Amino acid sequence: MKKIIFLAAFIITSLAANAQMATFQAIYILNFANNTSWPTDDKDKDFIITVIGDNELADALIKLSKTKRVANRKVIIKEVASFKELAPSQIIYLGRSKAAQIQNVRESQRGKQALIISGKEGHCLYGAGIAFVSKGGKLNFEISPTNIAQHNLSVSKKIITLGTEIQ
Repeated sequence: MKKIIFLAAFIITSLAANAQMATFQAIYILNFANNTSWPTDDKDKDFIITVIGDNELADALIKLSKTKRVANRKVIIKEVASFKELAPSQIIYLGRSKAAQIQNVRESQRGKQALIISGKEGHCLYGAGIAFVSKGGKLNFEISPTNIAQHNLSVSKKIITLGTEIQ
């Protein structure tokens, strides 16, 4: 009986930790969005964030998007299973479970003004503009201003200095 209670407590604690990490990632993503230079010709359109392969993050973003805006624009969250389902988006988040799709996401966004964010450390080396890193339970990120600039975007110096810059 004690083993069952311990196992249940462990599972509940793990689920709560994952949900909390997703909330922190969602907050980071909205901060990245608000500290990125977006085309002015899109200012009257909704701000679209597409999430590939991370339901918890999508849920956290949906909750935050009810009260938050990006550059005074309504935030819309879309969930897709694959890069093949991508529609025009300002931010594309690639979850860890879909990490193998990074090259395809990068190629599908060539020439488009989209910020690619990955949930997998090291993905700035494969084309992501930002990649989340979790060390010792603390959330941080890698950032590649070069990759971001390839999409005709730029982020504030403040964001660059908060992360680990990757060339």
